[in-house]
Amino acid sequence: MFSVTIAARNRLLRKLTHKKASEGIALRCTRRKTGWRLRLDRAHPDDTAFVHEGRNVLLADEVVSQALTNVTLDVKNTDAGPRLTLRRNQPLGAA
Repeated sequence: MFSVTIAARNRLLRKLTHKKASEGIALRCTRRKTGWRLRLDRAHPDDTAFVHEGRNVLLADEVVSQALTNVTLDVKNTDAGPRLTLRRNQPLGAA
């Protein structure tokens, strides 16, 4: 299952605020040849929506959700500031 940490949801909300996105708009996770991207979009009926503070902040269609099974979107602190990062979840019982 694709999951999104609270820290990542907060970061996504900040991005939406910075972009002055209207209430019905969230960030959609899409796959490109060069990697994963976020773009502004409206929710579609079959999307998985991740909510923070009562607002959709991230949308993923079924293909993206399947591709990101056992992956978590989190925030990593860097010298340039906080950045969103994808990390593979460790299987249960793995050390």
